[in-house]
Amino acid sequence: MSEFFFSMDGRGGMEFPEELRPPREQFAIMLGLLREGKRSTFGLTPVPDGVHVLRHMTQKGPAAFLQCAGTGDELTIEWRRRDDDGQSRLYTLGHTQDHDPEFVTIEFFDGTRSTQVHPDEVFTVDEAVDIFTTYYETQAVPDRYSLREFDLTWPKP
Repeated sequence: MSEFFFSMDGRGGMEFPEELRPPREQFAIMLGLLREGKRSTFGLTPVPDGVHVLRHMTQKGPAAFLQCAGTGDELTIEWRRRDDDGQSRLYTLGHTQDHDPEFVTIEFFDGTRSTQVHPDEVFTVDEAVDIFTTYYETQAVPDRYSLREFDLTWPKP
């Protein structure tokens, strides 16, 4: 199994502590910290075999990661992966492919940042624990979730 690097609130980070307790329990603790006025983002990045964690994180940025933002039971989850064509893309996870045309706002960093997602793209902490545990074990998310490509282009004036 690959090593993993995790970060909270986009600051610092370290190797995922796999020896402390079973991964599901560790994710439940870490994701349980995502509360208003406390922490509001969590990211998990696989590190390729034979590569030192810090070297991997300081190079061009990881080609793959799973991250979430929000508080309590209103989280958005994003997955960056390398697709079959060799391109890295960022996806927002959802419960269905049939999105409500409306959006909801997920706030993080004490309301100083936010993102908009469809209502079916909002997750609870318990769901996030399952998704992160599966990602940790397989480097993929469960097939039952839909993927919507996250548009990373800036609006043009």
